[in-house]
Amino acid sequence: MNEQTLERIVNALERIATALEVAQGEKPAPNYRKDLKNFADFDWNSIGAEVEKSDRYGVATVLWQGKRFVRRSPENAYGAAIFFTRCVGKEEDGRNKYERLITFTPADEIKVRAISREAESMLRS
Repeated sequence: MNEQTLERIVNALERIATALEVAQGEKPAPNYRKDLKNFADFDWNSIGAEVEKSDRYGVATVLWQGKRFVRRSPENAYGAAIFFTRCVGKEEDGRNKYERLITFTPADEIKVRAISREAESMLRS
């Protein structure tokens, strides 16, 4: 088997894999929201995830629907937060595009907004 034949086989397998993902209706990660206090003893099975790796800080990587999500906790605009993401491709500007499985933030930083007037009137009727 030459290199050109091998390359055609690999390309065909990649197209098959993509078609299967589309056919299965692959859903994006849900980005669950939990209080940061729950991170240390969070029940990963409750969201269908399996802990793959832990370190001195706690869970480091999890598997959800066969996909690996990595813990992130940057020192930037996100403030005190721990989240699990995976790269799903590139943005138009070339930056990596991510999806989040779950975000842990302090409960007092979770923003609650008022409901619309229409929703309020429907609740009262």
